[in-house]
Amino acid sequence: MMSGTEKKKVNRRTVLKIAGGTVAGLIVGGVIGYLYRGVTIPPAETITVTKTVTERTTVRETVTITAPTTPPPKKPIELVYWHHEAPSHRVAAHQKVCDLFYKETGIKVRQEVVLWGEAWTKTLAAIRAGTTPDFELSIPDLTLAAYLAGGLVPVDDIVKRIDEKYRIFENVKMTEYWEGHYWGVPVWEMVWTWIYRPSYYEKYIGTKEPPKTWDDVIEYAKKLTVDVDGDGKIDIYGMGLTGAKNLCTQEYVWNIMTTFGASVFDDEGNVVFYSPETVEAMRYYKQLWEYVPPGAMEWSWGEIELALAAGTVAQTSYFPAIQKRFYEMPDEKIRRDLAAAPMPTNRVQANLHYPNDAIIFTKTAEDPDRLEAVAMFLEFLHRPDIHAIITAEQEPGGFYPCNEAAIAPDAPFWKDPIISFYRNINEVAMECVKRGTLYGFGPKGLQNAKMGEVSGALILADVANRIVSGAMNIEEAVKWGHEEILRIVKG
Repeated sequence: MMSGTEKKKVNRRTVLKIAGGTVAGLIVGGVIGYLYRGVTIPPAETITVTKTVTERTTVRETVTITAPTTPPPKKPIELVYWHHEAPSHRVAAHQKVCDLFYKETGIKVRQEVVLWGEAWTKTLAAIRAGTTPDFELSIPDLTLAAYLAGGLVPVDDIVKRIDEKYRIFENVKMTEYWEGHYWGVPVWEMVWTWIYRPSYYEKYIGTKEPPKTWDDVIEYAKKLTVDVDGDGKIDIYGMGLTGAKNLCTQEYVWNIMTTFGASVFDDEGNVVFYSPETVEAMRYYKQLWEYVPPGAMEWSWGEIELALAAGTVAQTSYFPAIQKRFYEMPDEKIRRDLAAAPMPTNRVQANLHYPNDAIIFTKTAEDPDRLEAVAMFLEFLHRPDIHAIITAEQEPGGFYPCNEAAIAPDAPFWKDPIISFYRNINEVAMECVKRGTLYGFGPKGLQNAKMGEVSGALILADVANRIVSGAMNIEEAVKWGHEEILRIVKG
């Protein structure tokens, strides 16, 4: 570590002050204790369902699955949950899951879409007003904000019962863990891998092998920056990166940082951003900037996807969700010209991941029957046939399973037409899911309660922007970022 540190651990007593007497009363009164008691899972029965898979032609197959049989609820229950996936095909996947759950349990579940741009303000306002839904699908930043507002109950018992049955990935669970409890139930994963056009590797580098180190990436990028038609203008660029002060750039920065063992905080909550590891990672970021297309300073996710699909960028690190765009290409040759590999690394085999979770509000815990119904639904989401709907069917290559049972060799996830077409890409993606890291979280869980504010301030992206724009040299920019993080932590 190269300068002073400051730490700020999550303080549950502070949270209780924020939340007021209602939450404290729930905890003392033992309502939340209901969550920790053993819940008996009804015996399973074997049922047969018919599934339709579409892959340019329609194929029907019969799949035998094991599903819990649940007695009718003591009273009619209709659950309401918020999620933030507005595209119609994602909404349809959620509705399919809700309909199947109702058919098996008699419990109605109604989805409500809240756009990501409104998620924080609406969630925090609902906590203050006592108008929260029964649960909400979230990401760690939002989960932490809701926790600090005093709006959540711990979900240890639910995580335990799902984990025992389906085996949730350990690194995914730990992004939900702080102050001795789990505060979110993992529901699916998002992950970054190395993405490239293999035909370009063969034509311009003479290999089919992806780069193993960042030094390899630089050498590849040089050879892949090509004036194809000899008119003096570059037609293919050797690297896809972004330099704007936005979340996409922040993801790119972390994706390189984590492979050097760099971090924002250590496990004690100290700020450790200004380190030799971060400086080295950003040195490679700056070198790779020589091989990006003009205009990349303003790019975000959409421009990266378009450039890779158009063939103007040969390689990048990115979400494998781009496979859907390639799958829809009319040209079979281009459709198959996409590959993935583990992230290049100079020290640590790692990559960015974004677990998505479900959070349960204090209001829900006031009704034990309602709380148990939510637990049943979240467990239902992890069943392999249902998990395939909420991942591969909802957004193939965008959302991935977060438990072992869902990726067994014969699991329905692998039978999705797009997932199966790009089987190798998705096998790589699942490897990356299991070793994914997220800034602000470590092997022991949340490292510092201020991580949400640090993330929201886009400091990692700002550091990259200052470096690639020439506003600061690498050492100055990293030191500036460290001081900004310290300022937030002390505030």
